[in-house]
Amino acid sequence: MAATVLFLIPLAVAVLILALLLALYLVPVTVSTVADCSRESARATATIAWGIVGGRVRVGDGVGVLEVLLAGRTVVTRDLEEIAAAEPSEEEKEREERGPALSPGDYIEAAGDLWPHLRGILEAVYRSLHLETLRGNVTLGLDSPADTGIIYGYCTAARYALWPVEAIDFVMTPVFNERIFAGTFTLKMQIRRPLLILVAVARALWQKPVRQRLRQVSGRGAPGA
Repeated sequence: MAATVLFLIPLAVAVLILALLLALYLVPVTVSTVADCSRESARATATIAWGIVGGRVRVGDGVGVLEVLLAGRTVVTRDLEEIAAAEPSEEEKEREERGPALSPGDYIEAAGDLWPHLRGILEAVYRSLHLETLRGNVTLGLDSPADTGIIYGYCTAARYALWPVEAIDFVMTPVFNERIFAGTFTLKMQIRRPLLILVAVARALWQKPVRQRLRQVSGRGAPGA
């Protein structure tokens, strides 16, 4: 009996890990953003979801809220101002104990060393992105009618250049006799096979020089440490 239990526990763990990996490969991450700006107010909502788990940020009219979603229902709500104000004391002590800030040259050197690994991650992200909807409808008027006309011309050219892409549609309405900015913006896309991105990140972090450089940039160590 004991031997059977000892066998079933690792088997169950292995099955759960395989199921999680399969879900990360098959279930896409959905990202959506809706913004609305008018004379009276401006509101924006950004949502990211993977399966039945997700998060949503709502900002507008001086209020910012972070929501944790489960099957589309809000289970936890936090105020963004409270999150920004709350700072762990351990993190404060850690920052105080860190050495002097790095020079711009150090950051450039670190970026050069990290770029080959970062490029692999960006390539994995690019291959996984799938744009479903990008819609914009903006009414714009600047102080200078000439500037308004120039921007309208650029937007019109870009619109016709992107005309074959059905997922993208952007319309700008110029106003030459007053200053105004109003409109709506909608974005929805999927990150397909997120497991491939995690593999690329893990492959980069597996390299000791990468970990050393990240510790250096974060102020927690130096190269060779």
